[in-house]
Amino acid sequence: MGPSSSTPSRSAILEALCHDPLPVGGVAVALLLGTYGLFGLPVDLPLLVAGFCGTALAYLVDRAWMPAPEDRINRPGRVAWVQSHAGWLAAETVVLVALGGAMVPYLQWATLAWTGALGGIAGVHVLLRSREGASLLGIPKPAAIAGAWAAGGALLPLVEAGRPIGGEALLFSGYRGLFILPNLLIADWADRAGDAAVGLAPWASGRTGRQVRRLATASLLGAALGAAGWAVVASQPVLVGIDAVGLLLMMGVVWGLDPTRPRTALLADLVVGWPLIPALTAWMIV
Repeated sequence: MGPSSSTPSRSAILEALCHDPLPVGGVAVALLLGTYGLFGLPVDLPLLVAGFCGTALAYLVDRAWMPAPEDRINRPGRVAWVQSHAGWLAAETVVLVALGGAMVPYLQWATLAWTGALGGIAGVHVLLRSREGASLLGIPKPAAIAGAWAAGGALLPLVEAGRPIGGEALLFSGYRGLFILPNLLIADWADRAGDAAVGLAPWASGRTGRQVRRLATASLLGAALGAAGWAVVASQPVLVGIDAVGLLLMMGVVWGLDPTRPRTALLADLVVGWPLIPALTAWMIV
């Protein structure tokens, strides 16, 4: 007998993974856990839950409740999925708001201030994206978003733990940003046609795929230099080496996959979640 009609098919599950914001929240958790493992910090569950909920909610609002007109050209499959799962996404919104809000009393004020600043970047992106030629405070969108992801994943655990944000932490955050940036570069380049069609002026419209891949490669090479420098001052350089394997995986995504396919975006997001592996390794060797 075949599978029950009530059992989701593989294609339906894959669609959900590609379009539902929850996996993006999981990537945020992986980055946070990577910082805990690499810096030898005890895991803070409220921050993990808040990070998951806040990230997923930001992407949910962007994709479902404030959809951009260019998405109908750039991501028609996602638009159709969002429309057909409006009830599910509404329930997700309620749960994420309630669960994330319940974590707020357990977080340090400094963490909340940092989170508010990072959330402001997301808000500016949503508010300005419909304006012709708009960018985030004059910074190209991918760099600004990569910086926000890096600061959130790399620095929030340190802030919550009361650790000073010194040179090692800033070097680590920069390394993380250069690791994440290629994912955003190729995703933004893949969206250039729809952006231009609705009157936006995407930075990638005048660049070829090879040029964007070279830019992404330069970012990864910069990250490799950052990893080498960080390994010198890190307490466990072996874990830094394991973490840096993610750079090779991202290089494979940049040069080996079609950025216009939703599955490529999902695989790239999973590579961004690679820091979970060195985190698990750190806990195994303790």
